[in-house]
Amino acid sequence: MLWTTMELIDPRWFIVISLSSIVFAVMSSMVLSRRMLFLAGSLPHSALLSALLSIIIERTLGLPSQVGSLIMSVALISLFSLMISRGLKTDVATAIFLSMTVSLTAISLYYILTKFPIAGSVWSYLVGDPLLVTWEDVIYTTIISSITLIMIIPFLKEHALIGIDRDFAKLSGVKVSFYDAIAVISLAIGVVGMLRVVGFILEHVMILLPGVIAASIARSYRSFLIYAFIISLMGGLGGLALSIMTSLAPSGCIGLLMLSFYILAIRRGR
Repeated sequence: MLWTTMELIDPRWFIVISLSSIVFAVMSSMVLSRRMLFLAGSLPHSALLSALLSIIIERTLGLPSQVGSLIMSVALISLFSLMISRGLKTDVATAIFLSMTVSLTAISLYYILTKFPIAGSVWSYLVGDPLLVTWEDVIYTTIISSITLIMIIPFLKEHALIGIDRDFAKLSGVKVSFYDAIAVISLAIGVVGMLRVVGFILEHVMILLPGVIAASIARSYRSFLIYAFIISLMGGLGGLALSIMTSLAPSGCIGLLMLSFYILAIRRGR
């Protein structure tokens, strides 16, 4: 029985889950360092909207949905950055941004379900399904992961400094506006790029919990980054293994495993 199960395991599942776990570990570390939890929680909504709009564009203009979703995601997050640059407080801008994306998502989803017979594709964006990925999806995930990691990892120290004291960072010569743009654009690319792998629902967990759990047990910034990486990778691969053994949804298994890590971290902290 075990041998039969091993024969059915596809390496593509572990590749995309490993890549997405690494990307979410890095994004979650930056989000917590920059104190951007509210914005990060709303980003999956913009990613889902971008994916839905890209389906409409693909069906009407012929532009590939993966390219269209990235363009739409960067455009939406640029709108958020524009609101911040015009003087709106981050929480106010996030509330406006979230209200807009949720409303447009409902309209786009209704339009797609009534005009195009592709309910299955929409469903995969909502719950995610790494067990259905193709080698083209693996290549796409690899490219998106590489871009996101290159945009975040070299600047983690600057993000941490800005998160600790934004005014001091400015006085120290740190180009805060540049790192703000890098942060939001990299988040937009990473979140929309991983939407099909983990799904809209699980992205809320993966973009927040690795950093939150790591922060509760780490004693230095370096250990914080290491813990976030380990926790995210263990949650992703462990959830995938649990899904294979129980025949349950991978995103649900990963989410429950991450939640158990969080509970254990809280108990350890106490």
